[in-house]
Order: sequence, then structure tokens, then C-alpha cells
Amino acid sequence: MNWPNGLTVARLVLGPVILMCIIFGAERLAFYLFVVAMITDLYDGYLARRSGNVTEFGKLMDPLADKVLVSLVLVGFLVLGLPYVPFWMVAAIVGRELLILGFRTGALKSPEGFVTSRIAKWKTAAQMAWLASVLLYVTVLSRTGASLKVPASRPVEVVLWVLGIVAVVLTIVSGAEYLLEMRGVARQRAAAAQANPEKRG
Repeated sequence: MNWPNGLTVARLVLGPVILMCIIFGAERLAFYLFVVAMITDLYDGYLARRSGNVTEFGKLMDPLADKVLVSLVLVGFLVLGLPYVPFWMVAAIVGRELLILGFRTGALKSPEGFVTSRIAKWKTAAQMAWLASVLLYVTVLSRTGASLKVPASRPVEVVLWVLGIVAVVLTIVSGAEYLLEMRGVARQRAAAAQANPEKRG
């Protein structure tokens, strides 16, 4: 365990805490904790590379922490019944994250390894920006006493919808890109196995 991995584990722990805050009406605390989680996401990778503490644990747990955080916050939004975070958006993002997580875990054990693409990084940034915006909006509505299920400001609702759609599109595109990459790797392995039959088994 080192500082970068410690920050990653802290972000993993913050996910369930933020979910509980959302469910039990502590929206402002949930927003602050989410901002802290985003900061750890930005800093742990930078710190690991700068200090030379890039570990297999960190390679696996860093994306896992992001996926757990995003998925739990989205579940919290579903519990609140927010009209600008529909079920299909949540299902698309959570489903993609669970699917790719399994492939990624296997890729880390392969000789080819795994490299996060630029689109995947944009996807994570879009998701975090969208969730932070929704949390901030929910916090404002809660403080003013407005209903969470009936947005008080139509322009804000439109912006949140657009951010959500952008996040979903990038999520799907990055997932498709990764699956195509894994398909190419599988074909290369099959070709190598046919060229070297003595290495099979």
C-alpha cells in the first residue's frame, strides 16, 4: 500500500458513503464528498507516475473505484426519481462499466496489457462532470425546498440532459472501441497459436 493506492481505496470507500448521503437527504454533503472523490481520481494517477509507484493493484483498483463511484451515484439518482436522469441512461452506463470491467481484469493478466484510450478518459471526465452537475442542482433544489421530481428551472434541466447524453454516448463509444480492440487481440492470439501449434495447451 502506498499513497496513490491509498487515495484509490479512499475513493472506493466514498462511493457507498455518497450513496447513503443521497438516499437520506444529505445532498450537500454528497456533493462535497463527490468533489473530494474527483480530486483523488485526478491526483492518484499523477502521484503514482511521478513517484514510480505504478502497481498492478493500482492498475486494477483505480478504474474499479471510478466505476463503483459512478454506478452508486447513479443508483442514488434513481432512488430519488430524478426526471433528468432516466433509467435508460443509468442502465447504459452501469451495464457498459460492468461488462468492460470483466474484460479489463483479464487484459491486465495478458502479455499485451491494457492502455486506457483517449476516448475512455473523455468518457470518465464527462461522467464525472455530469454527476457533479446533477448533485449540485439537487443540492440547490433541496435548499430552496423545491421538488426534486419537478425541476424548478427548465434551462438547467436541458443542460443536465445534454450532459447526460454526452456521457452516455462517450460511454458506449469507448466500450465499443475496447471490444473491437479485444477482438483484434483475440485474432492475433489465434493466428499465433496456429503458427505455433507446439505452444497450444
